[in-house]
Parts: sequence; C-alpha cells; structure tokens
Amino acid sequence: MTSQLPALGALYINPAAGCNLHCRHCWVNEGSFTGELLSLSEWKALLSQSKAEGCGYLKFTGGEPLLFHEIVPLYRYSADLFPKVVIETNGTLQPEGLWEAFAEKKPFHVSVSLDNAEARLHDEFRGQSGAWKETVCFAGKLVENGINNQIIMSVSSVEREPVESMIKLVRKIGADTLKINFITPSGRGKSDNFYDNNSLEEILEFFSWIDKETPPGVIPSVPAALLPVNRLKNHGYCPVRNLMGVLPDGTFSLCGVAFSRKEMAWGKFPETSVREAWENSPVYKMIRSSLPDSIEGVCHRCLHRDSCVGQCVVNNMETGGSVTSPDILCQRAYDAGLFPETRLIDR
Repeated sequence: MTSQLPALGALYINPAAGCNLHCRHCWVNEGSFTGELLSLSEWKALLSQSKAEGCGYLKFTGGEPLLFHEIVPLYRYSADLFPKVVIETNGTLQPEGLWEAFAEKKPFHVSVSLDNAEARLHDEFRGQSGAWKETVCFAGKLVENGINNQIIMSVSSVEREPVESMIKLVRKIGADTLKINFITPSGRGKSDNFYDNNSLEEILEFFSWIDKETPPGVIPSVPAALLPVNRLKNHGYCPVRNLMGVLPDGTFSLCGVAFSRKEMAWGKFPETSVREAWENSPVYKMIRSSLPDSIEGVCHRCLHRDSCVGQCVVNNMETGGSVTSPDILCQRAYDAGLFPETRLIDR
C-alpha cells in the first residue's frame, strides 16, 4: 500500500446472496443476487489479504449474513484474524454451532433489527409471521452470553408511543442500547420514509423529545450537527474514506450500495486482489478526492464536516444525486433557518 493512500480500516462483507425476510424499508432490495457466490476458501483468502493491508474491523452484513451456508467456520476464521468483528442480523436464524463459536471468541458487537414492541406490527413490517418471536429470542441469547449488543429500530413516523414501548422491551430483554434508524427515501423506503412523511418542524421536535425524555442508551441516527453535545459521545460515524465493501460474488463495492447502484462497484475477487481494488478502484479514488473537501451545501460549512462527511453517502446519492450532496435533513434545516449557528464555520 502506498503512503498516499488512506488506511483500509473497515471491511463490510455480504456473504449471503439474499435475505429470508421481505422488509418494507430495505435499500439493498433484500440483497438479491444471481451471481456465483464466493466459496469459504475464497472468503478466507480475501480476509487474509484485507488483514495484510492493515484492516482491523470486519462487519458481516447483508442481506442476511447468517444465511451463508458456512457462516460458522467463516466467523471462526474472522474472529481469529480481526480484533473487531461485528455482525448485523435480523435475528431470525441460529445456524448450528453459532453460539458455540461465539463462546469460543465473542464478536465485538452484534446488532439485531427489531422494529416494534408488538409482534404483529413487527412481523407485518418484516414480511414474515413469527419473525418477532425469533428475533427477541436471539437478542435474549446475546444478553445471556455476555455479547455486546444493540437493538436497531427503524421508524417512518414521529409517533412517540412505539419508541417508548420499545425502550421498555429493550430493558426487559436486557439489551445494551437501542438505536433508532430513520427510514430513508431509498430502495423500498421511497414509498414510506421518515423524511417525506413528517414536516421538518415535527422531525426536529421529535429529536428534541428523544434527547430530553429518553435515556442515554437510546441512540438516534441523527446527523451530528443536530445533536446536543451530551449525545455526541454515543454518536457513530461512517468510515467512508477507509471503507471497502464486498458483495456475495466478490464484487468490490462502497459498503453494499452496489447491490442496486452498479456504478459504485469495481473489480471482483479473486481476479482483482484486495490491494489492487483498494489502490485502483475509480470508486474509492473518487471518494478520496471529493470527500470531505468538496461536499456541498450546509455540510461544507458544518463544524462536523470532516468526521460526519454528510452522514451517509448512499442516502445523499439517492436524495441529492451525488456523493458530494449534503445531508437532506441538515440542508432542509439550514434552508429553513433552523440549523444551529454554533455548528457553522467559515471555510
């Protein structure tokens, strides 16, 4: 790796070709994929090359990563290789040997999607009867096994009762934190998303309610500029400039966006090595050359620009047409004169 390149810090892999659910908000269209999947040995080779490039953080995502038929041996190999292995799952599957593998070496963190405290509503949202029961069971096992965990709730409205009920359920399960994701206008979320369903004033009032009336373990996926200082300590940032994604057939992608945006893919493993993809991909080169300096709108003037980088490049592409487009919510707040002036600087 040349000295001019940023480090390959994080690898997001999508080992399974699809998902067993049919969620109303999915932005990767269930990870549906028709190409030939990488084998276990090929995934191991890819992970070894990524480790050699300095990568220390691996995320299993999807689609549903636990659908991969050899997920347990792949996890074991990964856990021996990387100091931080994270899993994002819908929690409806428990492959044979998974908990034994977790007992041998715990994952750094596991996120489980659970969208409503009421089973019927969650199952309707996820498109499968019985999903709620399986997911709650999975989350409970994470707690029982002492694995760092998080419940992720996706919402499209500013209704407070569903969040309040979910907080109670999370406490009952014993989960560590509750993250609230706001459904974005991408993929299936275009027809029922948070930003089109609610006015700017309603959204900002909802954020204020979360800040003042919910415990610190409730983490809203709000741009840093719109969070009070006391909430910033739990706020996470996308490592977009140090991130590489890999689709089920070995295609290199920016996170998993190339499931639906083919222009964000370049090269395929093993024909293209990890080093070659990281050094020569026009996608990654474009990200490095344009972010954060060329980000547009209010995001260019934001105090958090260099860490937030527009919150989510994928969402900004969908709503603004470019990776340099500003975050839709921050721009709306700025245009309405509601963006906090204390978070603006002159550049």
